[in-house]
Amino acid sequence: MWKFLVKNQSIEILEREVLADHQIQYVQFKFTFDGDWKKFHKVVQFSQCDEIYSIVLGFDSTTCYLPAELHVGAVKMSVFGYDAESDTTVRATTVPVTLNIRESGFVGDDDTPIPPTPDLYTQLLQKISEIQAGVNGKDGLSAYELAKENGFVGTVAEWLESLKGADGLPGRDGIDGKNGTDGKDGKDGRDGVDGITPDMSEYPTTSAVELIIQKITNPLLLKSHEHENQSVLDEITASYTLEEQRKLAEIQPSDYATKQALADEALAIREAMISLTRELHSHENMAILDMLTAEQLALLEGLQQFEDSTKYYIQTIRESVEPVISQAHWHHNLTTLNSITAEKITKWDNYGTQINGLSTRITVYSDLVENSVTRIGTAEVNIENLQKQIDALKNGSEPVILFRSGQDAIGVYAPEIGVILNNGYHLMTDFITEYPHFCSAENDYALSYSQDDFGWDAQILTVCTTAVSLTEKSGIMISYLSGATEDGSLYLVPKPEKIDVPVTIYTNNQITANNAITLNFKWLQSESFITTVTECSGVSDGKYYLAWVGRSNNSHPFIRNIKVLEVS
Repeated sequence: MWKFLVKNQSIEILEREVLADHQIQYVQFKFTFDGDWKKFHKVVQFSQCDEIYSIVLGFDSTTCYLPAELHVGAVKMSVFGYDAESDTTVRATTVPVTLNIRESGFVGDDDTPIPPTPDLYTQLLQKISEIQAGVNGKDGLSAYELAKENGFVGTVAEWLESLKGADGLPGRDGIDGKNGTDGKDGKDGRDGVDGITPDMSEYPTTSAVELIIQKITNPLLLKSHEHENQSVLDEITASYTLEEQRKLAEIQPSDYATKQALADEALAIREAMISLTRELHSHENMAILDMLTAEQLALLEGLQQFEDSTKYYIQTIRESVEPVISQAHWHHNLTTLNSITAEKITKWDNYGTQINGLSTRITVYSDLVENSVTRIGTAEVNIENLQKQIDALKNGSEPVILFRSGQDAIGVYAPEIGVILNNGYHLMTDFITEYPHFCSAENDYALSYSQDDFGWDAQILTVCTTAVSLTEKSGIMISYLSGATEDGSLYLVPKPEKIDVPVTIYTNNQITANNAITLNFKWLQSESFITTVTECSGVSDGKYYLAWVGRSNNSHPFIRNIKVLEVS
């Protein structure tokens, strides 16, 4: 069952459940109406696409069934009502709430015909017929409600308090009597003759007793208030009718009840009503309630309004999110999507990384070819130049080796390599004592810019302190393994005639001052070692120091060989 609270112009969902299609007279909605809604003639309205279904609740009904015609999808539900007793047209409406109907598993060749929901006009005619036939009649008015209709203003407790009459005048004290002497015990009397059973018709009837009580209590009520129909009430209490006087005359002192007894009974009823009034205002925390000021009450009312508005906004957000949640997994290709596993996604990511790496290699080599074509003038000459490089390798031209991994790497090349990390200068021989994994047997003594050693994205400037002779035809050959494809930093710093500081510091200062030659270089992602050749295009003949930056980021390269190739 769904439960709703209708307050002002909003509908708050108190309890909910999943809605499935093809139901008939099964899903029940229960409404609680607050405030003015109780006096309205109410109608619940459902709308889906261009169809509208209305269900009349009337004045007293609070439940209805979800129309069976509704199908899978979103449904808007709202409530409206009319004040039939108002002199002017008063219509109350609400903001609609969204219901989401899902597809059920019901399948049937001979579907049960869905009984159509009667239209609004037909339902109203039915309500009129029920009223005329006495169905669902309203309870009569209470004494308090009758008093309000005749002009009384106040609460039930105030009305009960008003039934108390004015206190009578104090009576006079009587004269004390004289103490008498004790008398002698009398003789036992004779047994009496059996008495006659009295005729019950001689006793006052219940109606007569009630009449007397009414005559006693009504003046107490009528004297305490002024009414628009005061003259009519005065005529009722002015005097007893002849029939009433006859009934009163029948009451004898020997009867079971006297006028005084009836008066005492009326007084007891009045005192009981006064006691009830006191109980209505008896609270354990009455002292705290009496301390509340008008400002505090206004603050409490404001907090209540804030709570109501907050609930409304939360409900509005929930209603806007629910359709997204319910539709998130409704796909035509749901079977295909469910077959996609985490393992497949991982493989696809690896494929994508490899494709990106190949694409970047092609781009780099295309740039090299384009630059060569631009410099030499024709593609044929560029191809011829590449052929010369290949021929030079075949002819055994020995390249200059600046670094080569292996067991002798530390002893042969470490003294000729400088490192700067966090503005600190080191020779490689000292650097590996602090960072032993930078060049160790674990990596076959390759240069490792690992995140495990340096943290995330440390930049390690590495300098070959032995100057090499270069021309514009030279090429820098680097054999490496990279975890990502990204721009690298490869520098050439001309060798001066005299240096007063270590070569590594001098090279770093020249790079910082933008006095170094920056070569077009990229790290290419690969799962195995690759070798790239970076041309020294536009480099003047001379001796240079070679430097590069290894970063402990996604690339974190492993460098196996660095050579300088001279092409004649």
